[in-house]
Amino acid sequence: MNLSLLQDYLPLILSGFETTLLLALLVLVIAMPLAFFVALFRHLRVFVLAPVLGSYVETFRALPALVVLYFAFYGLPKFGLTLQPFQAAVLGMSATSIAYVSEDFRAGLATITKTQWEAGEALGLSRARIIRRIILPQALPVMIPPVMANAIITVKATSVASLVGVQDLTGAAISAMSITFSATDFLVVAAGIYLLLSGVMVFVQAVAEVVVARRFGPFAVVSARRRVLQA
Repeated sequence: MNLSLLQDYLPLILSGFETTLLLALLVLVIAMPLAFFVALFRHLRVFVLAPVLGSYVETFRALPALVVLYFAFYGLPKFGLTLQPFQAAVLGMSATSIAYVSEDFRAGLATITKTQWEAGEALGLSRARIIRRIILPQALPVMIPPVMANAIITVKATSVASLVGVQDLTGAAISAMSITFSATDFLVVAAGIYLLLSGVMVFVQAVAEVVVARRFGPFAVVSARRRVLQA
């Protein structure tokens, strides 16, 4: 590995890393809450919204993420909406991530039996309080692993943004490779940074699982019932 060469292009790589980090954070911040509400509305079978959101989810799960990204960048201008490469990447990746993550949330909600909802309604609780005090404490342990797995996939998938001109980590590595004709050095560095980011996400998942297990754990149902009675 040519360390002097890497040192010369370190600012470019670091700039790409910052772009990748910002892109991943924006996509996750946008996708996670929206995915939860999509899953919730579908689970509750909200009139009109449920079938519309169901069609959205199945459509975007069927489309390759790269096609969605290309449409956001090259297709939307045909409809009068022109986006910068970074904006198109955020929009396209968020749309895809929402579809996938919503299914993880919906699977977690589906593990809670109908009787839990009925018990909360019998106590006169609103749907919002039923979700917050009864459903989520029991569903969270089931949701965390698949949701975090999709979050890790999202972080790695930011690399496709380079195909529409985003100078992310992959784009920076490709630029350096095209100038220096040294592929191995920059690919190894980029791969190492992606591994580091994935490792951080794995650590966050482990911490989240421990926190949720300690707070709710195998007695989630009992603790939820106690909170309801105290409400």
